[in-house]
Amino acid sequence: MASDKTRQYLKYVDDELNRLWRLGRNAVVGWSTVDAGLEVLTVPQYLLPNLFANHEEILVGTTRRTQEELAEVADICEIEPYRIIVPEALRDCYVGDRSLEYLTRRFGITKLTNKAVILFDIVGFSHYSPLEQVTALNSLSYSINVAYQRAVEHGLEVSLCYSTTGDGFYVWNRTDGLQANVDLFCFLMLVLADNTLGRKKGLVTTIPELRSGFHIGDCYEYFQAEGARPGTGSYIVGNATIQLARMVEKAVPYQILIGDFLASAGRDATTDDPEYNAPEFLRRAQERLSVFEDVNLSREKVVSIKCYLTGYELDDGSFNVCRYGFADKHGFSHAVYNAKVNLHRANGEEIFLGRMTRDLDTFAADRIETTDTADTLDDILSST
Repeated sequence: MASDKTRQYLKYVDDELNRLWRLGRNAVVGWSTVDAGLEVLTVPQYLLPNLFANHEEILVGTTRRTQEELAEVADICEIEPYRIIVPEALRDCYVGDRSLEYLTRRFGITKLTNKAVILFDIVGFSHYSPLEQVTALNSLSYSINVAYQRAVEHGLEVSLCYSTTGDGFYVWNRTDGLQANVDLFCFLMLVLADNTLGRKKGLVTTIPELRSGFHIGDCYEYFQAEGARPGTGSYIVGNATIQLARMVEKAVPYQILIGDFLASAGRDATTDDPEYNAPEFLRRAQERLSVFEDVNLSREKVVSIKCYLTGYELDDGSFNVCRYGFADKHGFSHAVYNAKVNLHRANGEEIFLGRMTRDLDTFAADRIETTDTADTLDDILSST
């Protein structure tokens, strides 16, 4: 537990950062510890697009810098860092970099790369009464909380963040890396499973129909103000969220769409596997889903969860994987995969989530390419 001096130190630094932040006019882009406190580099937010057009890597990851690194960033910005001098009585207490990073991150903008993001969208939300809308959002939030608890219980690396879209939620994992992205996908399966099982028991107006999307891409994290300070909850915007919004806008009720991404494995990379696409990612995710044996969801025991990308049956009886394309209202092209999930319950009954290929007549997208991964579906089903 933090000592009184440590809390006072953090409070003093937070107040100074808030003063430098100037109600959101400036953003912290780097900081470094010095004997008397911290050196902090703040930049007017309106200058960021021009200053970092060719230096976006500065916004990736931690904003903690060595003195030399902070000086280099300051030269790019042509702005001198400001020195926060902590009262002498507080300088002998220990304050970890993690605590200081959390403080400074709230006052800046962070670029997240190869970040998995989920979008849950409540079908027909605008047709609900106001009270039904609140109840539907709370029901979805409950499924998210239950899924998080089950994920943690089964050892998944999930540090959840989510923000509302009005009729649903964006959800992402604060933890980075391929494994963290796989674990977030498994979390998506748990949310959908809990929602579906609950719908079979409850009223349609209280447990909503969902359509959902999963994509991996880049985005920016920021903290909105609460009063005259940044809040504690973060928001994201960028390529990943834009892709998801366009994907789910096209989705039909109950559909699960996976973006057509090519992502770097980052810190989880091996020499033979530095990148992965959506079908490869699904194979990894299915392996990870095997940890969910006899998981309790919506007061029922689910024996196993199997997920695969759908396609058409070939002449030899195997299945391929289909890729779909569409243009959004702005004329930009997008590509997606359709996913389906099989839930095996302890009572022997099987429940299907998502849409089969034959059920996509109203899905307004073109079949633009077929990826021949014929063993994927067969292998998954044969393991059930």
